[in-house]
Amino acid sequence: MTEIKSEGQRQLLEITGSEDGLAAQIGCSRAIVGHWRRGSRLPGVAARHKLELLFGIPRKAWGVQPGGEVPEAVKQTNISVDKLSTDGDTLDIARQQLCEVLEALRNPELTESAQLKLRDTAAKLLALRSRLERDRELLEDRIVREHPEWLRIKTAIIKALTPYPEAAAAVAEAIQ
Repeated sequence: MTEIKSEGQRQLLEITGSEDGLAAQIGCSRAIVGHWRRGSRLPGVAARHKLELLFGIPRKAWGVQPGGEVPEAVKQTNISVDKLSTDGDTLDIARQQLCEVLEALRNPELTESAQLKLRDTAAKLLALRSRLERDRELLEDRIVREHPEWLRIKTAIIKALTPYPEAAAAVAEAIQ
């Protein structure tokens, strides 16, 4: 008896037909289909997409325990490029995706492997958010330092302090 490890595996087992026939439809080897049906391997991204198109097995069903419902927050896997480019900058998108991943982690029906993947994704998004926030601060600082008006003011301050060489040197060092 095969141990059913995920909802995706359970749904694949319900599909009638030989492993050769399924493999031909999906475009993979019979052995791979056998691994998926036995639960010893999970389909990759492209194979999950084909399984969803051909047989209606949701891509995220492979990360949900057997018999569990694939919640809307987990089902949603496609974010359009147009939406990404118009709904804010990269930092806003990273924050939004982090919230979605953390919300998906609250699903009690996720398998351990799906939880692990979501935690890994959350960690990567946190690191990305931190890097983007740091880069934004550095960019803002550079923009101010290189702004023509600031350069004019800085020159005027140094020139005004020319009669006071020690003060001019201290101010020049402080505003560099």
